[in-house]
Amino acid sequence: MTAQNTTTVDSSWTVFTEVLSDEFTARTGFGVYAHITPVDVSQAYQQYQQRNAPMRLFVREYVRSYV
Repeated sequence: MTAQNTTTVDSSWTVFTEVLSDEFTARTGFGVYAHITPVDVSQAYQQYQQRNAPMRLFVREYVRSYV
């Protein structure tokens, strides 16, 4: 993996975790790690990458399954 690809993956991961945390916070008042483990976040990110859906839509549906 090149440095540019690593940066893109890191950036995508960072945005995903921020969007996920924002959605949990908006719905419950607590961030993502108050509800799910880091392993769950990683698995959710992998699921997101496999689907052809916008990030916010995927996150909204994912959070609904927990709240």
